[in-house]
Amino acid sequence: MDDAYNMDVDDLFGDSEEVTIPLISSPPIKGLVRRLDELQTSGCCQKIAWSNSGCIAYITPDGHGVNLKAFMRNPATDKWEFGKDTSLTLPHSQHDFPIVHLSWSHLGTDLAVINSAGRLIMFTAAFALDRMILARQHFVDQEDEMGAVVGLHWLSILPHEKQNNIAWFASGKDTKWNFQMGRHTFEDTCHPIEGRASLIEVGRNGQVKLRFQQHDSNWHEVSTELEYMSSARETLTHAAFASNSDKTLLLATYDVCSKIHLYRIKIDWKMTEQKNSQPPPPRPFPTPVLEVDLLTHREHCYPLGPTTGDLTGSAGTKPPVHSRLTHFNFLPRTPEQNVETVPTLQAIFCSPPNILSLDQTQPQNSPYSVVLRWEFEEKHQNHLHPSLDKVTSKKTSLDRVNPRASHSLRRLPVQSMHSIVLSFFPFWYNMVLAFCYSDGTIEFRNRITMEVMGPNYNAETVTSLSQAGFAFSALEPCLQVSFSPNHCMAAGLQHDGTIKLKAMEYTHGSLNSEEDDPKHAAAVAALALQSTTATNMYLTTDDIFAVIGEISDTRKEHFITHLLQALHISLDYALEDKHNKYAMMLIGRSTPLTKTLSAAHLIGLQGTMTRSISSNVCWILINLKYATQAFTGVARMHNDLTKNPLRPEMVPQLVGICRWAMHFMIFIVDELLTLGREMGAMRDDNAQPPTPPFTRANLEQKIKDLDNPAISILLSSAARALIKWWVQPLTWIVRSVQSHTGPSAPADRRLIYSELSHALSDIPFQWTYFTQLVLEVQDLVRTAYREKNYNETQRNHVERELLMGKIPDIMVPVAKTVLYEKMYGNKAPVGDGSGRMRRQGGLLHKIDAPAVIYFDTTWLGLTNSQHARRWFTAHVVDVCQKMIVRGSGTQTHWSFGQGAPGGNGANGIPVGGNAGLEDGGKRKRTRLRQCTRCGCFMEDVMPGTPGFSSQHVNWLLNMAKRCVCDSNWMLATEREDLWG
Repeated sequence: MDDAYNMDVDDLFGDSEEVTIPLISSPPIKGLVRRLDELQTSGCCQKIAWSNSGCIAYITPDGHGVNLKAFMRNPATDKWEFGKDTSLTLPHSQHDFPIVHLSWSHLGTDLAVINSAGRLIMFTAAFALDRMILARQHFVDQEDEMGAVVGLHWLSILPHEKQNNIAWFASGKDTKWNFQMGRHTFEDTCHPIEGRASLIEVGRNGQVKLRFQQHDSNWHEVSTELEYMSSARETLTHAAFASNSDKTLLLATYDVCSKIHLYRIKIDWKMTEQKNSQPPPPRPFPTPVLEVDLLTHREHCYPLGPTTGDLTGSAGTKPPVHSRLTHFNFLPRTPEQNVETVPTLQAIFCSPPNILSLDQTQPQNSPYSVVLRWEFEEKHQNHLHPSLDKVTSKKTSLDRVNPRASHSLRRLPVQSMHSIVLSFFPFWYNMVLAFCYSDGTIEFRNRITMEVMGPNYNAETVTSLSQAGFAFSALEPCLQVSFSPNHCMAAGLQHDGTIKLKAMEYTHGSLNSEEDDPKHAAAVAALALQSTTATNMYLTTDDIFAVIGEISDTRKEHFITHLLQALHISLDYALEDKHNKYAMMLIGRSTPLTKTLSAAHLIGLQGTMTRSISSNVCWILINLKYATQAFTGVARMHNDLTKNPLRPEMVPQLVGICRWAMHFMIFIVDELLTLGREMGAMRDDNAQPPTPPFTRANLEQKIKDLDNPAISILLSSAARALIKWWVQPLTWIVRSVQSHTGPSAPADRRLIYSELSHALSDIPFQWTYFTQLVLEVQDLVRTAYREKNYNETQRNHVERELLMGKIPDIMVPVAKTVLYEKMYGNKAPVGDGSGRMRRQGGLLHKIDAPAVIYFDTTWLGLTNSQHARRWFTAHVVDVCQKMIVRGSGTQTHWSFGQGAPGGNGANGIPVGGNAGLEDGGKRKRTRLRQCTRCGCFMEDVMPGTPGFSSQHVNWLLNMAKRCVCDSNWMLATEREDLWG
């Protein structure tokens, strides 16, 4: 009995074996199954897209609307975020079928909106990222579900994507880095007219359509059919295009029977490539012709698994039921050095999550993805047997027979992924692949090796942000993800339409620390490398600055220095002449120089007014460059300035620019007088207490304390070169105004030119005194360079230091001469023998000094004081027109033939005028645009805006397509309190 009671009770009930409790996996994100169904049904179902210009578009949750959001820096917080929603105005007929796909053009100026029945609507940006207008179309799509788009490809745009300077890598350490650059010419299919866009698409029914712009930017189309489709069993689900690097396109299609067909598409444009320098023809070019040739096909294109009912478990030919195609991409050849690539077809198959399992004791299968790849091989060989050469009657040798081309798809090893791939993007010339998973992780992989790219801790060679230590932390799982232009930020779209923003993070510490770590230097070089790539590829770099975040002043300087070096920008204009190869860069539009100045300005900017010395110097150079472009552009429109006076219709465009130029001269002279006085220019040698020695350290400290950029600007050869270009057009403008405002001039002409005359005379000294000072400083700088025998490299180094707000050693004596002698006059003993000093010949003795000192130049926005902050809280200045457009003293635009200008405001600024005024004299509301980067404003001038003549509008639309800092516009939120 004792033995009976000592028996194992667990044995009695048969529970002695260990019980395995199945792991309960986390539930999938809401809407995952529906999203996978969309991906498996069509290759065109992207509901959120981030343009290369910095704007996202996304489809609303109901599927019948599209919203835009501009990516912008919030001046109040200095944080990068998305702006407010702006809805696209869709045609009423669009509401019959839901919108399923969005696609931006390469430059981000055109947006294709596609619904589930294949209707494509094109929108074009209208001078603001978050405002797009419906493009005129000459085609009407028949809405049919069999016409649903399953593949779409934008053709290259000339000349932007014809040639590119590719930034391959940077090597070095500390502050010395070399950037390996290479120039590559792409032979992609493109629209033959510069600046015109085109795209090609294929429908579920096998119809191929080419949409293209004519000379007048109107959209047209031409279509053809794929020959092999003969039944519904061959309906397409996915299609992908790739360039074949021979000005033809490759097209791969995937149908419901898991077959891949490969085609070559040739586009006969019926015309030759035309450049913008050539005038457009008077009539549209002929309709292009599409030629589609079937190259090869392949069956059973899916991950192979065991055949149903095969007890041996051998590999069969039927796919697993739970694995379906979700992404289908055709990757073209890459420009990668020393590696020969071929077009590669990539298919991603996903296994959906098992939401409900009947057997709860068995663990659920984890969802996964499988990547299949095929390389496109094209061989040319002779298919005739060599024995035919022995036939005596044959007259042609086999060597003379043209070889036939054979085409095939060679399958590469299968790649398994740890989770479901919800989004996939190739970038950096298709050499890097980005995979976004359902668990929120993001991976970058090398295209050739498919290895995950991450930090390799090599601090002497950098190739990408990922390799230098930047990575995405786990993103909140999102159904759809879209990357920023430089793939360093991700926007995730939830099922309810909520957008989550995630940025890459630096994983090796903080770039804002003063720690001397080689990895930090490599990270800064990687950021400069990526910025260089973006500049060369016409991408916005705003997302890169969002990733940079807080960074130390020293590394800011290193970053800008790296940009100047990588983009091969020379700042040496000290010995400029008509043969200077860099001279025209100063007045060119959208050059790397402007982008680098904009970067240097932004990296030292807080809010909209608080700037470091370097940031202020760059901001002044940017505005000098813009004003010079305005002066020289108007002058070129008049050809011979000695014979042709300024035309009346060009007067309104120059009023604000001329006033800005005059007030800028006052600002610089005032700042020079202040700096000279603080550095002891007014004190005698025996003054008590003694003046601190005029050294580099003392000068730089005083410049920083006073927030005074004037001497840096005057010593900068770029600034002097720009101001020198003012002399001829300004002289011509003054002469034209004087001839039309004199007593003998007709009354109507005096009214037209009077406002411009006020702007030119609103200065307490002759403006030629300032330009003469610039020429004298130029001689001093040239003499200093020649005495030290500085070469171009050394001069360029000096100019870079000036750009950073520093005064190089060679410039210290020049600065002292300018501040002491040129401003306050030479010191000479008085003839009475007393030994007292007197000053003569300086600019101080030629001008009304009190008028200069007390002249209010706050509206220029170049000072950071409490008065300036209060003033800009109550006013808005148009950064392009250089006019006050909100607040007290608001200036209005008077168009030729619409009325006379009004009186003067503060400091003689003309205000008023009846153009653009409502009844009772109240000014009409004109919307504002705001720069997404620097936060500056301009009036939202469009054709038909009241108060603007057609000539004025056209001039502004050309000059102010972008902000003066070369960033994009967005629509501004209006403040009622600024309507003073």
